[in-house]
Amino acid sequence: MKPRKIVAQTNSCTELNLDFIEHDGRFFLECEGRQVDGSHQGFATNKLINLMCLPFRPARQPRIIILGLGLGHAVTAARESLPQEKASFVILPEAAELANLISTNLAIDPLDDERVHLDSLDPFTFLPAEYAASQGIFADLDQLEALSPKNWSITSPNVLGNFQERLKTGGLLGLIANRPLSGLEKQLRNSGFEVTTDFAPSSKKSKKTRTLYLARKGHYRSKH
Repeated sequence: MKPRKIVAQTNSCTELNLDFIEHDGRFFLECEGRQVDGSHQGFATNKLINLMCLPFRPARQPRIIILGLGLGHAVTAARESLPQEKASFVILPEAAELANLISTNLAIDPLDDERVHLDSLDPFTFLPAEYAASQGIFADLDQLEALSPKNWSITSPNVLGNFQERLKTGGLLGLIANRPLSGLEKQLRNSGFEVTTDFAPSSKKSKKTRTLYLARKGHYRSKH
């Protein structure tokens, strides 16, 4: 077996160490020794992005916001799902240098599309008003959890309230995690989302599944 090779090292927006690693033809992203993405691990993300984008294929100018770049699985899937010329895919990267590392080292550059826009904001910043009426917001919660500042939580009413404000009516919030997150589904409903969940393998041959949350902006009516 070939040894692991650290191709490059950089710091995240939260001042944590990020290692860009190559091993046996595959690439990995590690944060403080914890793997947060792999070049072969985009199967579940691809499924969730496809579900998110499906309602917006007839839209003329759909906009999808991606919180965290990882190794580009989400933006690759979004580009394929929404071929419209005026679609836009906005990425809030977790490290300023990550985009260049991906474009330089991956065989297929997921960012090589004029519809892709890299924002200077980080994925833990409240989305500004310029992103109001977006069709979709995506986040890989395991990646964000590994990199997040101590005061950030996906179940925070302020975080979910910001997502709610920036989505158009009928817009979709797509969240993915290695396991179901306690309280997340309830908090999503409390924040005004209609929620469905699903499961998908992390890669085509993996027996490990990831949990997919698809939350539609709407009004939640309590059964009580």
